[in-house]
Amino acid sequence: MDTCDVQFYPTTQALAVRAWSKFKNRDFTRVLEPSAGKGDLADARPGGYYAKPVVDCAEIDIAKHPTLREKGFNVVGIDFLQFQGGTIYSHIIMNPPFLYGAEHVLKAWSILWDGEIVAILNAETIRNPYTKERQLLVGLIEQHGEVEYIEGAFSGADAERKADVDVALVYLRKEADVKADLLGSFFDDLKRDQKGHDALGEGYEEMNELALANSTIENTVLAFNAAVRATRESVLAEARAKHYTALLGETMAQRCGDGTSDSFDASVKWVIGQLAERYDGLKDRAWTSILRGSQVTSRLSSSAQKQVEAEFEQVKKLEFTVSNVYGFLHGLVQNQGQIQIDMACDVFDQITRYHSDNTVFYKGWKSNDKHRTAGMRIKTTRFILPGHKSESWQRSLSWDSERLLADFDKVFAMLDGKVEPLIGLAEVFRNRFSELRSGKRVSSSYFDVRYYPGIGTIHFFPRDKKLVDRLNRLVGRQRSWLPPEDDRVSKEFWVQYEKAEKFDKEVRAEINMRFRGNHWDNPMYRLSYDQEKRAAAMEAIDTAVGEVLKKHGIDVERLLEPAPKQQRLIAA
Repeated sequence: MDTCDVQFYPTTQALAVRAWSKFKNRDFTRVLEPSAGKGDLADARPGGYYAKPVVDCAEIDIAKHPTLREKGFNVVGIDFLQFQGGTIYSHIIMNPPFLYGAEHVLKAWSILWDGEIVAILNAETIRNPYTKERQLLVGLIEQHGEVEYIEGAFSGADAERKADVDVALVYLRKEADVKADLLGSFFDDLKRDQKGHDALGEGYEEMNELALANSTIENTVLAFNAAVRATRESVLAEARAKHYTALLGETMAQRCGDGTSDSFDASVKWVIGQLAERYDGLKDRAWTSILRGSQVTSRLSSSAQKQVEAEFEQVKKLEFTVSNVYGFLHGLVQNQGQIQIDMACDVFDQITRYHSDNTVFYKGWKSNDKHRTAGMRIKTTRFILPGHKSESWQRSLSWDSERLLADFDKVFAMLDGKVEPLIGLAEVFRNRFSELRSGKRVSSSYFDVRYYPGIGTIHFFPRDKKLVDRLNRLVGRQRSWLPPEDDRVSKEFWVQYEKAEKFDKEVRAEINMRFRGNHWDNPMYRLSYDQEKRAAAMEAIDTAVGEVLKKHGIDVERLLEPAPKQQRLIAA
């Protein structure tokens, strides 16, 4: 078991409320919980539904991050002992691992600029200061805080993990040196202003390049850290400028009542608020540069991009460090396979959803579902996409249409083992639009296409049927219409799968006969226009497929079960 897990004791409700009550300044600008666990301590934050303080969390167990986010907390860090961005917080509340309690509180003290700290520690950490860290902490408490001892805090009925241990509730108050950090020395500033114009340029260097590190990631982190330092200096300089401006008094216009007041309180709270806002903006820029620079999204379909970017909204709240960046990219690589499958399914749905003639049906594999369902295949000869009408004056397709064609390019290139096609559909429609409007059949890498602008349809003629079949099999296995690759099934299953296009007319005739005069309940209609009843439609189609297969002497029942081992055949 992990050491951190051994030291993980979820905060009880009573202890959490008591910890929050220790804060003397109740104006919570922004709060950090650096060992958040499942959020028990953060949950106890005071205030009404719309007035609770913003709490940022760090948690070393990433499995707990989804729970924290579901509760509405920002996950900004993983290992708190590596965390740097403490200047923006007014309060830090913590229940660190008991074994490393002193180290965590000292870390909190070092990164906090101005604010309060409340920490739940093992009482022995304070009572028995035998290490250097414990001695430093005891000294801080003597100079800047207080401690309250609580017996049996983790032995009550509401303790999720019981422990017979006394607790030290530590309170610390750290005050910024406003004169030195915020206002500076008035006379020192005046002396600096007496420098000649030549001296004013001393120390300035063109920032045209960074000291090269090992990779773009390290360089980006260096740039981010430099921007954070410069931003802090800028905010402090702005506070000083406003302070000294106020010392000069009002302008003549203001004194005469014709100007707006520029009174300013160079307060610590204003500085912390400004730093927090600008720090978040810098993190957004830095994380975005990694996402764009990694060229991950350039290879994704539009829907896959939206999915990654939605998850990115949470990622960009993390502290921008080398380890966090590598962790994010590693997660993308790990999920790449599923992302590609989702992309294939999106394109498959675009082809099958709005034009029923694009598909043929086969008997779906019987898994553990209660109801059998038909499987769907895209035709390998031709399929049609409606909804791409253009007027005579137009010189290109709409943006949405071009984006859809670009999605096709990405998915079929992926199926072909390439990054992008040599000649893409989107490129063909941009460069040869007039030819397409006149009815000419034009070729891209994977399709011949013909365009009918008046009715807005694009006809696709696959140039490599194997790629369409690869798409059909990928989606079929993902949706359990086809058996898993390692399963050996009867020959009849693959016979009816391969002959689905040959049986298509008979299947549609069977469906029309069953739903003659009842257009609204026809499953072919429901597949395109009634998504809520799609499952029932697929079940009805499965029944029709079964009837057609019976007429051709294909044993419907036997093909849905794995054949005996001695009769199993290798799947086509």
